[in-house]
Amino acid sequence: MASSLKGSRAIVLGLGRFGGGLGVARWLLDQGVELLVTDLAERESLGAAADELAERGAELLLGSHAGVDVTAADLLVLNPAVPRQAPLVLEALAAGVTVTSEVGLLMQRWPGPIVGVTGSNGKSTTVSLTRAVLEAAGLPALAGGNLGGSLLDRLAGASAETVAVLELSSFMLETLAHLGLGPDVAVITNITPNHLDRHGSFEDYRDAKAAVMAAAHTLVLNADDEVVVALPRPAAATTLWFGDAPPAGAPARGPKPLPDLGVDARGDLRDSALGLVLTSAAMPLPGRMNRLDLAAATLAAGALLEDPSRAREALPKALEGISLPPHRLELVAVRGGVHWVDDSVSTTPESTAASLAALADTSGALAVAAREAGELLSNAAAGAEDDSDSGEVVGGELRATGRCVLIAGGHDKGLDPGQLVTAAARHTRLVLTIGEQGARLGQLLTAAGVAWRPAGTLGKAVALAADWARKGDHVLLSPGYSSHDQFVHFAARGQAFRDAVAALPDLETLS
Repeated sequence: MASSLKGSRAIVLGLGRFGGGLGVARWLLDQGVELLVTDLAERESLGAAADELAERGAELLLGSHAGVDVTAADLLVLNPAVPRQAPLVLEALAAGVTVTSEVGLLMQRWPGPIVGVTGSNGKSTTVSLTRAVLEAAGLPALAGGNLGGSLLDRLAGASAETVAVLELSSFMLETLAHLGLGPDVAVITNITPNHLDRHGSFEDYRDAKAAVMAAAHTLVLNADDEVVVALPRPAAATTLWFGDAPPAGAPARGPKPLPDLGVDARGDLRDSALGLVLTSAAMPLPGRMNRLDLAAATLAAGALLEDPSRAREALPKALEGISLPPHRLELVAVRGGVHWVDDSVSTTPESTAASLAALADTSGALAVAAREAGELLSNAAAGAEDDSDSGEVVGGELRATGRCVLIAGGHDKGLDPGQLVTAAARHTRLVLTIGEQGARLGQLLTAAGVAWRPAGTLGKAVALAADWARKGDHVLLSPGYSSHDQFVHFAARGQAFRDAVAALPDLETLS
């Protein structure tokens, strides 16, 4: 058990414009720590978080780090956005100061087991599904980490049975690796190029993700991701694989491992030994990518329960009330038979390609939203019966039979947009480009023969989409790029989309 911090001196490096360091700062003050919070942002932009900490007795040094003496601290706590190569961090390390993070402090003190989920896409969904399966099986579980919110304030109520299911970004894992910390069960959903502006190379990014496995006794890995399959794995850990389930009697897949739990061509969940686990119709999740996340979550929950059958038996109950995190293929409005979908969380081309495929997947596009909105969507579909392009609701499930108007673009993270362009050529009738990379993306779309129009801003893109979309279409915000050229984070971008859509005339909203 970690020692008490009472009376020690700590520095929180990076409060963040949307309070990313607030939870750990509150907790440190509750522990009786003498606290300094420093951030390059001015106090005005840090808002209520800075005011609260000042009222509670924390010293604030904002607008610069001038005058911060890290060598006088016992503990330096990094916001994930702060790289370990930052001058103050290097100075602290050279002086022997302990450098940690919110999730590092949590892992050192959490009394129960920990599941850590990382990957380039699907982390938040897998975390939410893992928690749901564990709770449905009777095991208390809490979700945290990069998902948002600190679990430090839940330590007092956690028992030796309470599972912490943590979304772990590559930034978080960098610090955890240096502390020798990691989860008991490690899940890697996939690894594709991302955050190269921070890590410098794909290899460094890959290695940061791989660090999640170091202390784990069970690994849950994507059998269809060549990068993941090739990762060196701890010899003492048990590996469970998820991925595409081959047809019955198919030969071995060569270098690809056979999945212990897979998704077949119909969208059904299949166990390698027991066969059918759950039919596609019983999974209210939009698209194949979410079915694969469910497979990963089920394997992770089964490992912690030490009984895979309990996790599988819990699936119907877990899926009854599942609510995926916001801004992830979330149906937000229906207007004249056009369905408006918020997928602002997409900050990579691969994620946008997967989302476009999900909307085109007639096995379950937007089923969660359709089920929750049942009556409104049924009415919308009934009003569109005379249109051959219309969407339809069958058994409470929205079928994506129209084509898509895509809103894409944003800040460049050094990624290749090829997969986004290829998917747009297959699944869209029009792409509306936004942000600093809008023009460059347009050039690539032209070369691929994809119709597009420059919009520049998200508000203008929504207005143009309202003019272009036809009954049965989906208007999808799935940018494939970071939001940081126009918004502080993807959630602000998603909210701006929702606000712009809500302002359109003759709109039926889902809320």
